[in-house]
Amino acid sequence: MAAPRPSARRLLRHLRLAVRNRCPRCARGAVARLPWHTRERCEVCGYLFEREPGYYTGAMYLSYTFGAVVTLPVWVPMLLAGFEVPWIVAAVSAELILAAPLLFLASRVVWMHIDCAFDPPSDAAGPPTP
Repeated sequence: MAAPRPSARRLLRHLRLAVRNRCPRCARGAVARLPWHTRERCEVCGYLFEREPGYYTGAMYLSYTFGAVVTLPVWVPMLLAGFEVPWIVAAVSAELILAAPLLFLASRVVWMHIDCAFDPPSDAAGPPTP
């Protein structure tokens, strides 16, 4: 089996860091302390998580995708079992309300790591000043 290309290795590294809620630059600081609150900067290296205004717009699409994936195991079996649509909507809505904070955080962290995998932050400039 051939060794993975550097870009694949970098993507796998960022995937592992995203699952662990770690900074894409230093891999030590936590991106968030609560599911609904993303830190402004890394507590270890000072990396500014929101690189520009509107940075997390792409995370909205990821959140929508994650929500669709999370709800599939609920609504498909309910539909096949013959439940009426209002019951399916109620079950899926309840599931999304409960999962929303985690989906919010996961989409932001994954988006940040996708961005840093394809456009790594410059280490030559040093950490941004607070």
